[in-house]
Amino acid sequence: MTDRIDLFEALETCRSIRRLRPDPLPDELLEKLVHYATRAPSAGNSQLWKFLVVTAQEDRRWFRDMLVEAVGHRYPEPPPADTSAAATAQRRYRQFIFDFDQIPVLVLPLIENVFPSRDNPDVRFAWSSIYAATQNLLLAARGLGIGAAMTTNHLENEPAVREHFAIPPTFEIGATIPLGYPVGRYGPLTRNPVAPTLYRGRFGAAWTP
Repeated sequence: MTDRIDLFEALETCRSIRRLRPDPLPDELLEKLVHYATRAPSAGNSQLWKFLVVTAQEDRRWFRDMLVEAVGHRYPEPPPADTSAAATAQRRYRQFIFDFDQIPVLVLPLIENVFPSRDNPDVRFAWSSIYAATQNLLLAARGLGIGAAMTTNHLENEPAVREHFAIPPTFEIGATIPLGYPVGRYGPLTRNPVAPTLYRGRFGAAWTP
């Protein structure tokens, strides 16, 4: 684990890390990450989130097998002679999927969809709450030297994920977050310039100082 870093350095370098060592993460560290996740804002300060932390080998193997069955056939191994960027990305994704059980920890951020009331829930409040908490967890992982990535791998077979992990139907699954000590280093983000995204007053109106 590295020393803590400045918040703005974390924001500039918090890219997705999918190459992770299989070494287990201590429970104390996982509790700390969830602590910082729950410092996030939520709709009406409802704090309806839960964090399902998956560490058991059989559960991680089950998740890997589910992904291989769901997406493995859609991403066949490219021919060895194909060295294009697309082929390279496909090989990396296949490796990520087929080695998924080697990731030491998976976190499923969950949010109960009962705000503003159980009789009249609005899922927009659920998503706005759980994604803020998810970003907090990712930044906390970056600050503590833990590799992480926000994925939607559970969507490959969400009904099976719900059944396997006994997730109640009133809860939404916000993400699948692999966690572990990183292989390699964090690096600067690849992002577009701010100027084309910035408007003043009306959509499409130029930003003028």
